[in-house]
Amino acid sequence: MIVIVAYDISDEDRRGRLRRYLRRLGLARVNRSVYAGPGTATTAELVAERAKEIVEEGDSVFVIVVREDEYQRAHVFDGRDYYIVSERKYEVY
Repeated sequence: MIVIVAYDISDEDRRGRLRRYLRRLGLARVNRSVYAGPGTATTAELVAERAKEIVEEGDSVFVIVVREDEYQRAHVFDGRDYYIVSERKYEVY
């Protein structure tokens, strides 16, 4: 399973706290405000609990768990290029 976390947090200190926590869980930055990595529903729950402690009004955090084959079918648009994750051998490990 792959845990995906997307966030919009206005304060740099709060963003930094969440980023450091996500890295400790083994998630990697895949976009400016998106982290992904191997995990389980329990990992997602841990992220959600930590996010509740960090976010304030106006902030948002989105946490989802998907199967790895679903993640590999993700479409990526990066401003210059378009690809499907599996075509680039893009991994979050």
